Amino acid sequence: MSKRLAEVARKVGVSEATVSRVLNDKPGVSDSTREAVLTALDVLGYERPTKLRGERARLVGLVLPEL
Repeated sequence: MSKRLAEVARKVGVSEATVSRVLNDKPGVSDSTREAVLTALDVLGYERPTKLRGERARLVGLVLPEL
């Protein structure tokens, strides 16, 4: 897990501790940083923790070739 924490932290430019706080839904992280970490999780292809998925869990994206 620490490799993943490090990768997400590097992508966002924050510490691994900050990423851990976001993943565990702990206080002490600004809303903008929290959103940046969650976005980085999506971009890097990691699954969000269940309690942080919210409404996005119901969205499905499709990539279709030209018809």
